[in-house]
Amino acid sequence: MAPLATFFALLPLFKLIHAATVSYDGRPTDLTWGPCADGRTEGVECATAQVPLDWLDLSKGTITLSVIRLPAKTSPREGYMFYNFGGPAVSGVTTVEMTGANLQAQLGAGYDIVSWDVRGVGGSGPTLKLFTGDDDYIAFWNRLQGHGTIADRGNLTQRADVDFFMSQVPAFDNLTSSLGDMMLAKNGDTLKYVGTCATVRDLVYLVDTMYGKGADVNYFGTSYGTVLGTYLTQMFPNRVGKVILDGVFDPYKHSNLPPIAWIDTDSQTLDVAMKMWAEACAAYPESCPTASLKANATSADILNIVNKMLDTAYRNYDGFAWNIVSSITIPNPVVASHWSWEYLAQQVTFFAYGGEAWDWVDIPQFVNAQNNNTHSTIIPRSNPVFHRAMRPSYSNYVPTDFLDHVSIAIYCGDTVDPKGETTKDLFKGLVRASQSHSTLAAALMGTYQRLHCHRWKARAVERLPGDPITPFSSSKRLASAEFFGNKARLVKFKALGHGTSSFPSRCIDNVVQKFIRGQPPKDAKNDEADVVCTVDSTPYGPPPATWNKP
Repeated sequence: MAPLATFFALLPLFKLIHAATVSYDGRPTDLTWGPCADGRTEGVECATAQVPLDWLDLSKGTITLSVIRLPAKTSPREGYMFYNFGGPAVSGVTTVEMTGANLQAQLGAGYDIVSWDVRGVGGSGPTLKLFTGDDDYIAFWNRLQGHGTIADRGNLTQRADVDFFMSQVPAFDNLTSSLGDMMLAKNGDTLKYVGTCATVRDLVYLVDTMYGKGADVNYFGTSYGTVLGTYLTQMFPNRVGKVILDGVFDPYKHSNLPPIAWIDTDSQTLDVAMKMWAEACAAYPESCPTASLKANATSADILNIVNKMLDTAYRNYDGFAWNIVSSITIPNPVVASHWSWEYLAQQVTFFAYGGEAWDWVDIPQFVNAQNNNTHSTIIPRSNPVFHRAMRPSYSNYVPTDFLDHVSIAIYCGDTVDPKGETTKDLFKGLVRASQSHSTLAAALMGTYQRLHCHRWKARAVERLPGDPITPFSSSKRLASAEFFGNKARLVKFKALGHGTSSFPSRCIDNVVQKFIRGQPPKDAKNDEADVVCTVDSTPYGPPPATWNKP
């Protein structure tokens, strides 16, 4: 997760499996714009568009896509930018409602900010269903909670802990197999039509509809959105306008390797990110609550406090079953022994997501409760299960995206067919990551859609095996001579977090503003960063000097 990079890609250098020659016979028609459904955000407009369910077989009928824009504030308009915020099931409509003004401020008032809900998400079809509500969801996932389950694990550095973890392979294999079976039983062939290739075609059609047939596709993708952007450059090379990919997934691995083969990628720089957070915390003890737990605490002291807290949770866990609902509704006070290593380790990893997440986790609350063998008097603020773009609809607490598992359907639908990979292989990979990259690696299990792909029962009708939460190495590979070469620019952001929005940076903003106006950074003519940007400020204060060391 640190350091991060943004790269700017202009043209592809990949071979294609499907030339993007299929066109929709329905002439692009003007969208009818009006107020968005909740009417909460001033200035934004919403519309719907009809696209084929199957771009390769137009006889399958059409689906509806929900689209949103924040129109330019100047006339004539200077430009436009389409956004995908990752997930892969984050709602573009909701995110623009909440952050569109900030996005427009970065590009300039003359730019339209446009996004849409990708297939299966929010107001866009086709509809996918899995769990009917909170109780159904919790009953399924609580199979992994309590004593004698995977939640009983620690950091996988001790032989006994590893042996216990590996003993849970059959239980997890049963769960992930039944997940795939349930999804297929409830949705059937619909699962084949939410893949990334179809979404790229949807994007190009939306550009044709809004800005004219054949107009440049200007696109800004974050996290999974970088996969979508890379596919765009392969499938429609002649349509690529200004493409910005931020927090890059390695597209080669995504499209060509079984997910188990690269399960350790997300944890490669997790310890670096945690160290950077601890450095900022130690530098500004008056702003960082964790630093208050020891006088004159160094960054090493702060990390030791965190590790001791996690070790205590591992030893004292009483088997309480944590889930989305219990983490919100459990009455005060919370018994300290309820916190498993898994639960607190997941909270700790949020520090690596950037400054916005730093107030989600109250370490002193946990530590003081453990030290005093008492209860916590405050419900943890630290479970951000309600991502800003994931809101409940047909449940009381669980977000719709979680109930439907659209992210897993999209992600696994894109991947290569399984070739004998097993859940035992998956668990061995998590152990290796925990022992070679970060002792927090296994805490990321709850965020990995690809944990389930080797047992997933459906694949997208169109996939793209070209030669195509995201360390800098993925960005570097994509902007290298092997891939885009001098057609791309690589920007290294010396920060932790998930995308360059994790901290303010005038340098990043300037690079973006110049690039979209036809002034890319100077090519360094090697596979290193063309530009290096730094953080302007953190929630605790200015970035520590250690962040800016070469």
